[in-house]
Amino acid sequence: MKTDAALTAQVKQVALAAGADLVGIAPIERFEGAPEEVHPCTIFSGTRSVIALGCRMLRGALKTIEEGNYWQAYNCDSYQYLNEILAPHMLRKVIVFLEEHGHTSVPIHNPFGPHQGRPVRPGGTRPDGHMSLRVIGCAAGLGELGMSKIFLTPQFGPRQRMFAVLTDAVLEPDPLFTGSLCDRCGRCAEACPAEAICMDEEVEVTIGERRFRHGAFDSAKCSEVHGGWDFHYSPFVDKDSSRDNPPPYYRFLDHRFRHRSICGGRGCLRACLDHLEKAGRLTHAYHTAMVEGEQWTIREPLE
Repeated sequence: MKTDAALTAQVKQVALAAGADLVGIAPIERFEGAPEEVHPCTIFSGTRSVIALGCRMLRGALKTIEEGNYWQAYNCDSYQYLNEILAPHMLRKVIVFLEEHGHTSVPIHNPFGPHQGRPVRPGGTRPDGHMSLRVIGCAAGLGELGMSKIFLTPQFGPRQRMFAVLTDAVLEPDPLFTGSLCDRCGRCAEACPAEAICMDEEVEVTIGERRFRHGAFDSAKCSEVHGGWDFHYSPFVDKDSSRDNPPPYYRFLDHRFRHRSICGGRGCLRACLDHLEKAGRLTHAYHTAMVEGEQWTIREPLE
């Protein structure tokens, strides 16, 4: 089926104008090897193209956590704003534009875990399908998977959030990323306070003619520290804190931003980004290093 190059260029312009920093397009054929439960067609059966949209996390919002000074910017910008304000606006702009050209399209926000519910018809998949936005970013040629399983791009390394549009428009696909960003340095695993990244056990994902690899990832270990319950990496709790009675700052974050990331990606974001920038593997350079000296831990728990 012939692709529409003119429509493709217009779609990318609309996405960039709406706030996307990165836009790439994957043909549905690149998902032929995907398990049925994560295939785009289990969400929208008419999918012919998948549009990947990347939005940068503000570098300074990570830097203030790296300095141990300020957490609100990361929770507000890199979670609430990107997920709940910019993404719905951006996805809607792209989809309304495609609808004006007669194409049906579906927005993909951050998925809620694995498939939810039960099939509504015999042989059907469970509804509210799950897709990996990181894999979509790879399929659309925007970058690759790092050993931490985080999606890496040449522009921003690990500091973007991905969203997608499934559409029946036959758009011009972008070539797969052929470069190499992750050099398997191991900084992500070494700096991860949850020890959630296993470099010795690899998972492989095949997209088109390219194979992407990442280390085995333990989400249960991650969530404990990410949510801020290890007093060595959260200045807001002590060894006697509990989820039944969270500290006031956690209640503030949950209420105001509806998100709470206390870890701030110590390994998978900050340590990885610092290595990639200092190694000159990214296109963007900055005057201030992400990590200056050693990354902090709280040696003595707060009383």
